[in-house]
Order: sequence, then structure tokens, then C-alpha cells
Amino acid sequence: MTPAICVSCTLLVGFLCASPSQAAGQTGPTQTADQQTADQQTADQQKAKDQDKSKAKKKDQAKAKDAQKAEDKHGFVWKDRPSLRFGKNFRMDFRLKIQVDFLSTPDPTVVDEPALDMNRRRFGIKGSVLQGLEYEVEHDLRSDGEWRDVYLNVAYLPYAQAQGGKFKIPFSYEELTGPTDLDFIYRTRVVDALACGRGVGAMAHGKVLKKAITYQVGYFQDDGDNAPSLEPTYPNEPLPADARGPALAGRVAVAPFRAAGTKGLLKTLEVGFSAVSTDDVPEGPNHLKGQSITGYHFFPRQYLTSGKRFRQGFEFVWTPGALGVKAEYLTSTETRVGVGVGTPEQLDNTLPDLVGSGWYVSGTWVVTGEKKDGGIEPRKPLFRGGFGAIEVGARYETLRFQSATADGPASTSRRSPTVLPNAEQAFTFGVSWYANKWIKVQLNGVHEQFDDPQRSPMPDRPGFWSTVCRLQFVL
Repeated sequence: MTPAICVSCTLLVGFLCASPSQAAGQTGPTQTADQQTADQQTADQQKAKDQDKSKAKKKDQAKAKDAQKAEDKHGFVWKDRPSLRFGKNFRMDFRLKIQVDFLSTPDPTVVDEPALDMNRRRFGIKGSVLQGLEYEVEHDLRSDGEWRDVYLNVAYLPYAQAQGGKFKIPFSYEELTGPTDLDFIYRTRVVDALACGRGVGAMAHGKVLKKAITYQVGYFQDDGDNAPSLEPTYPNEPLPADARGPALAGRVAVAPFRAAGTKGLLKTLEVGFSAVSTDDVPEGPNHLKGQSITGYHFFPRQYLTSGKRFRQGFEFVWTPGALGVKAEYLTSTETRVGVGVGTPEQLDNTLPDLVGSGWYVSGTWVVTGEKKDGGIEPRKPLFRGGFGAIEVGARYETLRFQSATADGPASTSRRSPTVLPNAEQAFTFGVSWYANKWIKVQLNGVHEQFDDPQRSPMPDRPGFWSTVCRLQFVL
């Protein structure tokens, strides 16, 4: 091969290798600029995430540091509330709850207008012993007051705990929410009518799969203090000594996206189911009742029931960021075994079941931006450089009582096969001001409407507005 041919081949190879590079160089600057912009956006997003993580980490570290300081202290400690502590082995927090309501309503059944009500005045203690035995004792601060929560919980294992004493029967998300943590002043009519309240019993409960599943199973001596006080069929007829039968209750709540390890807004979405079964309810006008926010009974206890009471509920809760969405559907079925007049041949005197049902849906928004999940804590509390937190919300609800099946004309006779149905619908608009972690002020406007005007507080006005303001102090 001659030198000339070698040089020619070398130049040809160099040209072919250089051409793609030059072509790439012609379009390179545009692609590089686009890539740089995308890279910068990604870097900015990552930086923001890192800053959020850093803030959250510092906040968690500060909480852990405060908790450690509290655990290391002995004697009197003030951390949000007065407390007695002896290291990690004993803690007794002193609790105080005061709620004052101011109600304005056209309802003529309300004696005082406007009505001022010291709705709740409770004092209690809550704490733990030996790092796993949790307790709570709470009582009303009035002469005729009642014991509220009085229980002991064995909490050494988060997935398997045992609780005994007097506490809320596990039924309905809203009922299990404390009165000082409600989004609106009044509980919904359906929860107020169909939920169980507190009962004496024992319960196994816990959280599994990274706290994505919560379960509660309990056995109680009756179906709670929200159940009707029993009355016999006839005034002078004595009730059996063990008139109220025991109740079996269960509830499970699942956060599916938390279980799947999903992060972000869907992590707080939770759905649940609960049920309570009560046997041997004695014969009498002992069914559940429906009442308005002022206490007017639009469906009073007047029908005879006997046998079994079964309640079930479905719940949906989602608190993405500053927003909150909640909904529930509850039903109760009460049998009427042997309370009818029977057929002419006296072959059957069991009447169709009495059914109560209802639902609600609510939405809230923390205008000042605080997170809804876990409770609202103002980022800038009053008297500490800020104004507190503001939340607005709206809720629609309905509650209805009727016979399971229609068997003849409806009547108010207590042995009627078909009860005369009635229902209430209510719309609530509310504004809540969280001044700080102890003080909350709420203002609600409530519009109530009844299907049967003749069984409403004002027969000439089946629907009307009421306004209520609440001042709350919690220590």
C-alpha cells in the first residue's frame, strides 16, 4: 500500500467519523438547553422536597427531645396541661373540658330563647403506668354528673391490646370522635340517634400492617348509655331484673393506600365497617328515637318492640392536607316479636321490623393551611405572634324511621303493623376558630326540615334555621 493510498484512507475515515459529531454539534445546543431547564426544575423540586423532609425531621426531633425531657422529669410538669410524672414509669395528666353553647332558634319547644347552655363540664385524669398500662377516669362537674370514661388499657403490643371498664362501644367513626374534636358543634342526627354511646365491658383491639388496619372487638353488658331507658308494655307491669341483654360489637377500619405503601394525599383515605348486636330486648316502647338538635322528638318512642336490635355502619374518612371529607351510613333494625294483635286465628302476632337509617357527608377546609389529619394545631397561635387557625365546613344529613315492609295502612298505634314514618334532613354550615391548642370558638347555622309537618316543632313551618355558637376550653 502506497503512502498516498494510506493518507487517502486516513482522511476518509477521519471525515466519516467527524461528520456525525459535527451534525450532532449543530443540534446539540438546543437539546442541551432543554435538558438544562428540565434538570433545573427537577433539582428545584428535589430541593423543595428535601427542605420539607428536613423541616419534618427537625420537628420530629424536637418533639422527641421534648418527650425525652418530660420522661426524665419527676414531679409536676407542665406540657400542654398540668401533669405528674416519674420518669417513664408513671404519668398522670389532668384534663378539663368546658363547653358553653349559645342557641338561637324559632323552635317553640325551647323554653329559653336565646338559650345558654353549659353543655359540658368535665374533669379527669389520663396517663400510664409501667410504660404499657394506660388509664383514664372522667366525671361530669355537676351535682347530678355521671362517670364517663373509666377504663384500663393494656398497651404493651400495638397490634394486640386489651381494654376493660366503661368506654365508648366501637360503633360509628363520628361517635368515637371526642366531643372537643368534632368539626361541627352537634353530632349528626343519625349518629346521635343510632350510635351506642358508652358501655361497660371488655374489648380487644389493635393496629396491624403498619397501622393500616384498625380492629376492635368487644363484649358489653348492654348496648350503651345512648340506648332507651326500658319501659314495660303496661305501666304497672314489672320489668325483668336482667332486662337489658348483652351486646357484641366489632369494628374494622382500613387505610388501603397506607397498606400499599402509597405516599401523598391518598395515604389518609380510610374506610370502615362496624356492627353491634343486642339480644333479648324486652317487650315495650323501647325502640330508638329521632330528635332534632333542640331535643324535639319527631319520632318518639311509642311503638312496641321485642327481641333483637342490630346496628351496622359504613364510614369513609379522607383528610388530604388542609381538607377533610367524611361520610357515614348507619342503620338499625329492631324486631317486634309477639307484639301484634295477631290474625283472627291467632297464628301470627309478629310484626315487621322497625328500621332506622340515615347518612351524612361533610367537607371542611382549613383556610390558614394547617393539616387536618391528626387534629388542627395552629402554626401561629393567638398571643404567640399569630391569630390561630380558621376552618370552614358544610354538612348534609338525613335520618328516617319506618317499617321494614308495609303491611296495611300506616298508623301511630303502638301495635300497628306499619308505623307512620317520619324523617329529618339537616344542612349545617360552620366556621371554627382555633385560637390556640386550648381555645376553640365555633359558629354554626343549621337548617332542619321534617317530612311530616304535623310531627315537627312548628307544624306551619316544616323547615327553619337555628344558629348556635360554642366557646370551648380544653386543658
